[in-house]
Amino acid sequence: MNKHRNLILIIAIAVLCVLVFFLYNKTHNKMDSGAESSTPVFSDEFVYQKNTFSDGLKDPDSVTKYQLDKYGTGISEKSIFYIDINRDKINDRITKTFVETGNAHSYYQYKIELNIDGKFVDITPNNFRTTNGDVCDLQQIQFVFKPTFKVILIYRELAETWDTPTVARKQVFKISGNKLKSDGTQSLRSVCDIKELF
Repeated sequence: MNKHRNLILIIAIAVLCVLVFFLYNKTHNKMDSGAESSTPVFSDEFVYQKNTFSDGLKDPDSVTKYQLDKYGTGISEKSIFYIDINRDKINDRITKTFVETGNAHSYYQYKIELNIDGKFVDITPNNFRTTNGDVCDLQQIQFVFKPTFKVILIYRELAETWDTPTVARKQVFKISGNKLKSDGTQSLRSVCDIKELF
């Protein structure tokens, strides 16, 4: 009986040692491969990795990348999306521009245009951009296409510091009479990172 217990104990220790060995190698290899890659990546994943926030825009029809100035500022990338947003069976245009500011803060600027009689007409509300921070975002925008098109804007004011929570506010924009109109402003809870509220 003791021989069986000892045999089981030896097998369990051996299995445990093998698991520790594989976990150590896996972790060690990840750390090594991470040290080799030091090139920054500018994309939605770079801007926000903590949760799975998305602005709702997928599969752009064109993407243009730009060279930043010597201070690391300027337009980094411009994506154009052709999609029917007012249900007239004609593709409209949404332009998403990523702007680097040379520090931990950046933003996406959006332009929304309806295709009316073969011409693109800008219906973008004022201040239609994000405010991305290193720790917390102060303003984000999310596009919703189904069942009908709407755009959700959630923002909050800057307090004493960038990461001091303040009360967030929400606006929902819908197309009405070839214009993008808000249905009013709703107060939400106090947060640091407004992406938590989407």
